[in-house]
Amino acid sequence: MTSLPILSGTPAFEAASGSPSTTIVDRLTDRYARTFRSLRVSLTPACNFACVYCRPADHRTFKHGSELLSLGEIARVVQVAAGLGFRKVRLTGGEPLVRPHVPDLVADLKSIPGVRQVALTTNGSLLPRHAARLRSAGLDRVNVSLDSLNREAAAKLAGRDVLSDVLEGLDAAAEAGLPVKLNVVPVRGVNDHECLDLALYGAERGWEVRFIEYMPMGLVARSLPDATVPTAELRERLSERFDLRPDPEVPASDPARGWVCRRTGARIGFISSLTENFCAACDRMRLTAEGQLRPCLHQDVGVDLREPLRARATDDELAALFQRSADRKWAGHEMTAAEPRFSERDMISLGG
Repeated sequence: MTSLPILSGTPAFEAASGSPSTTIVDRLTDRYARTFRSLRVSLTPACNFACVYCRPADHRTFKHGSELLSLGEIARVVQVAAGLGFRKVRLTGGEPLVRPHVPDLVADLKSIPGVRQVALTTNGSLLPRHAARLRSAGLDRVNVSLDSLNREAAAKLAGRDVLSDVLEGLDAAAEAGLPVKLNVVPVRGVNDHECLDLALYGAERGWEVRFIEYMPMGLVARSLPDATVPTAELRERLSERFDLRPDPEVPASDPARGWVCRRTGARIGFISSLTENFCAACDRMRLTAEGQLRPCLHQDVGVDLREPLRARATDDELAALFQRSADRKWAGHEMTAAEPRFSERDMISLGG
């Protein structure tokens, strides 16, 4: 595997460094024989929303500048990951689109041999400005957070009046031809009563709706006790209008358990990290914006890639750091253990 021959010419990109590799294998596994195929990459911990399940109310300081990986460094990491068998890349944040030149990064990632899919998770508010360029750059899909169709509830969850901006973003994505999935985090007592309406909203537009169980993490966990709505409860509520059956086409490694409505073909996904976890088939790693490679969202352990990158580490040396991270991955998270353990970092700083 050789270094990327061309990276976008904006100042945000820097040429990949390090000598070509001759020994990297194309299959990275952990102690439990799980093979890694997906890399979630946080571009920034900054966000223009302040969602209650993601960002603590008093969280106002974000790392920036040289503390974050450059986009060129991110491309280099993804190139090494692709050589290890990673096939899917998801760009996250914070809000990834607050960072400049994201379409250029998408184009670079799509040019890496072995990368089959590049997706983006966003709150949607900046899509009117970027959707067309993202599509032209080759972005395969956007997942847009839409937690409520009620203006007041949406504002309560996002910390500001956001609903019209999100809906405009969804319109922009559709106009640009970007495939869309909707992400919904039901929070008991705030928006859980809207789940049927949100499922119908997505179905009418041909978009899969994914319901994500709220996960207590960091300081946010103290302000939202008992907020999780179990997936089984949601499925029961949706059965009023959706005759759901498991979708056999969804692989076990997909965090969302897929269901299809027999009558209409509408697709619903449930990411049930607490009540029906998918740890046994997990194929993901996470790269934080600061360059920490984390084997699990809920496991407070990371392998630093930033300093080795800046010390001109070879591809083999970076691959060894990927293996070190893989070797540290737990069999499963411990949020529901007899003595539960939760990540001390908040979602916004990890990339979700």
